[in-house]
Amino acid sequence: MDPDFRHSVITGLSCWLAALLAFSLQCDNPWWAVISAWIISGPDPRASLLKAALRVAGTAGAYVVAWECVRQVAGNPVGEATAMLLIGTVGTYKRFRSRYSYAWVIGSVTALMLIVMAIDDPVAVYRTAHYRAYEIIAGVLAATVCQRLLGPLLGLSIAGNDAPAAAAQEAELSTAQERELLVAALIGGALPGIIMLLWSRFNLPSPLQIVITAYVTIDRDVVATRLRASQRILGCLVGGLPGLLVVFWATDSLVLWSLLLIGGLTCLSRLHLAKSHPWSYVGTQGGVAFILALVTGNQPPDSILPVVNRVAGMISGVLILNVICFLVRRTS
Repeated sequence: MDPDFRHSVITGLSCWLAALLAFSLQCDNPWWAVISAWIISGPDPRASLLKAALRVAGTAGAYVVAWECVRQVAGNPVGEATAMLLIGTVGTYKRFRSRYSYAWVIGSVTALMLIVMAIDDPVAVYRTAHYRAYEIIAGVLAATVCQRLLGPLLGLSIAGNDAPAAAAQEAELSTAQERELLVAALIGGALPGIIMLLWSRFNLPSPLQIVITAYVTIDRDVVATRLRASQRILGCLVGGLPGLLVVFWATDSLVLWSLLLIGGLTCLSRLHLAKSHPWSYVGTQGGVAFILALVTGNQPPDSILPVVNRVAGMISGVLILNVICFLVRRTS
């Protein structure tokens, strides 16, 4: 087996273990545990460990901010919109200007998630935040254990690279680059409020999924965002369609479901882990879509309806972001 394949196998097994841990903890949204393991896993153990630490730190910081926001503005549409605007704007800007950008991504996404939850289902906010911590820890633990135990068994080094630190992004930007970044930050701030308005008007599916998908797709400029959005839609199809097929005929068997989850994510990992490949983001998003299809509750899925709603929410979020970027590009 070549090293890339062995890393892919470890990633698939990490996600499977994360799912079982989330099932045992009776988490509300076990797919977050699996997605955590999927994103954290990689060929460099030190970089993965740093990413795990940033994911936990970002989540913890988001709880403090979001909980105070929800306490202050719950039930006040103007206050909720203002909170989302500030979190989205600052989170997007720092994502591209901080060397710990991943913590800002996770922190802003989690904070927005809790505020959107407060709008959609206020009663569930505390429970969601409570189990979100379990889900993140389950994913981090699964990825770390599998990498540390299975790596040596498969002949892989766990020493990592000499310099795994997050890439610094504080370098001076040109005036044009700074302007593009500010535009991206404003899009990130306005996007959640626009989506919630569209949701209330047109009863869009899975508003939480729409907000998260659209927000994490934003890149540092409008052109790059539109390319990233196109790759995300392709990834939804690459991972979501096979996931729907699995739900149709393999959901009543835990063993078969496990084999298909591991096998599917192992295949998608080949592209997901090839960060130098121009289409690696398709593999990343394909894995997320595949996970959302196969992990819908605390057991293998028995209905395609939650899967369809989530995939529809993901695609809707990307399409809304694309329209906003098109309008911004036309007016700039």
